[in-house]
Amino acid sequence: MTTAPTASLASQPSHPPLITREGWLWIAALGGLFVALHWNHLYRTWRIALSDNDWSHALIVPLIAIYYIYQNRQRLAQQQRRVSWWGLPIMFIGLFSYAFWIFPGRNDMFQGYSMILTLFGLVLFVLGRDMMRVLWFPILYLVFAVKVAERIWALIAVKLQFIAAEGATVALKFFTVFVPGFIDVENRGSTIDLTFHKIVNGVPVAATESLNVAEACAGLRMLMAFLALGVALAFLFPRPWWQRLAMCLMAVPIAVAVNIGRVTTLGLLYLYNPDMASGDFHTFVGMLMLIPAAGLFLLLGWVLDKIVVTDPHRHAHDPAAANGQAAYPPPERQEKSVLSLGRGALLTAAGAAIVVIAGAIYWLTLANPIPPLRLPLVPAVLEVMGARLSWTLLPAALVSTALALVLLRKLIPPGARAAATRSTAAMCLVAGVLLASTVVQGTVIAATQTVLHKQAVPVREHLYMIPAQAGPWKLIHQDPPLSKEMEGELGTTEYISWVYEDTSWPKGTPGRQVRIHVAYYTGTADTVPHVPERCFTAAGAQWLGKYSAVLDVNGPDYVTERQPDGSTQIYAASAVARGESRIPTTDVPATVFAFSDSQGRQASNVVYFFAANGGFFANPDEVRANGFDPTDRFAYYCKIEIQCFDVTDSKLAEQRAASLLSGLLPEIMACLPDWVDVAEGRWPLDTVSEPS
Repeated sequence: MTTAPTASLASQPSHPPLITREGWLWIAALGGLFVALHWNHLYRTWRIALSDNDWSHALIVPLIAIYYIYQNRQRLAQQQRRVSWWGLPIMFIGLFSYAFWIFPGRNDMFQGYSMILTLFGLVLFVLGRDMMRVLWFPILYLVFAVKVAERIWALIAVKLQFIAAEGATVALKFFTVFVPGFIDVENRGSTIDLTFHKIVNGVPVAATESLNVAEACAGLRMLMAFLALGVALAFLFPRPWWQRLAMCLMAVPIAVAVNIGRVTTLGLLYLYNPDMASGDFHTFVGMLMLIPAAGLFLLLGWVLDKIVVTDPHRHAHDPAAANGQAAYPPPERQEKSVLSLGRGALLTAAGAAIVVIAGAIYWLTLANPIPPLRLPLVPAVLEVMGARLSWTLLPAALVSTALALVLLRKLIPPGARAAATRSTAAMCLVAGVLLASTVVQGTVIAATQTVLHKQAVPVREHLYMIPAQAGPWKLIHQDPPLSKEMEGELGTTEYISWVYEDTSWPKGTPGRQVRIHVAYYTGTADTVPHVPERCFTAAGAQWLGKYSAVLDVNGPDYVTERQPDGSTQIYAASAVARGESRIPTTDVPATVFAFSDSQGRQASNVVYFFAANGGFFANPDEVRANGFDPTDRFAYYCKIEIQCFDVTDSKLAEQRAASLLSGLLPEIMACLPDWVDVAEGRWPLDTVSEPS
């Protein structure tokens, strides 16, 4: 029998802590500066997580990333801490990209991705490639906390929602065979119709109820949460790379499967008690679906383990121990930094100077954009944004990287090239970069009076104050208020959906009746793009096409007056205002969307546009790009949508929408905030100072 050489093990040095006291101080300093620089985006993410159940997992994502680091602390202790110069350009590109997406890019999603890119470059620069073999996952995992832009989310999640609805329909048809009084299940897009016998005054009557209507515009419920859960379970357990890849690829199918189970459960509950398929219980059922989702991921991992049998004693996270090597770090890692306090302060000042110089180059290139390339099959907006982004970021990032490399070479004392000294020098430089970036960003925001978090501005009058008569148009129907759940999906409680009839047109004529839907948004964490292209197709309609148009809105009550500054202002008589309301323009830009029913038989048209901060805009992109001045303290937008029943001619739909709006637009604008009053501080009333 042989024994292990215990004497050699006893002679080895004790394992040093992964993070020393000095290391914790650096983490606190650099972490605090990093948070201060990105505070606006972090605060916005916090608001979204608290207000949107589909993104509440953003609060858990950083905790999972930290736990992964803690779980792999021994593996990290075996890695060399070496400065990697490749991290410098990545860090600077992330910094300037973050500034670009604040303005002029105005995109919250890319702000988040830029922040993560900055963190990736910073860690790579300070700790090196060996450490990044472990840390790359917790850093990149943070992308699950960044809310995807609604326009991109709609392209992805809504298509998956159709699959979930079809699967739930099949499952409900199977289960409801055993339900007494059940008749049939049909789905329209992502809406499921349940037909069953309902007792009315003691008599059974066939009734059809819609299930999941509240999610017709919501895409796939908790899709990102399920993806984050699947990726976490793939990496929190020791697995071969191919198993992790398989689990990540299966995250979307599992998310769809779990949603099929959720909708099926809600459908069965609806037949038992309709109240159990809505409200807080509906949300509770959705949260419970995380349990079967986790079970499916764990089952998938178990199946993958059985496909290929591996050595159970193999240390997946300890390659050194697996090769019979000692798990202690080499002596070089335990060397202390010899960088003096003076040189450290000089490097910090150098980092700040780099930001100032590169910042000047950044603003110079931003103010003098180059013309975009004319690339085939690439939308013009992407060409312009891509050319401006690359022209703005690359010169500033390259100059920053070059200056940092030169200064690090000059300011690190000769002969003190140990890894610990270079790492300390890198952290001093990064501290100066982050500090100067935070100060410069705050100074620019204050000097330009930019407001990053817009405040809510209330309507002057509720939308239901709009009159029932507007010229020949007469109100004939008001949709009842939506449920609390559907209002949550709509994103506002200030809305109307009414049907008007043109009494001057012969009965039965297409276009005699139209539905106008008006929804007001303010103080929201993100734009809610409830546009017909998404909502109507999600409810089962087929897309026939869309185009931009200009509606000629006018009438005898419209008056144009010249202002003292030489500009003109349009006014129109309004019953709601008991006087006149301001109209931005009588040439209203709009979008015309043509669609048909789910069978493609009956075509129809809907015309919509947005009123935002005193202007009219044809689509959500224009609202985001041009609707909000960076210096505006308040912000609102209002979707105005007119659906023309049985109108197959898009030009006729334009004419019908313009006719209705000629009478109703002054009333709508009288309900919305008067932007002149808002700009001059007369509205909201709680912002008006009392006379002294």
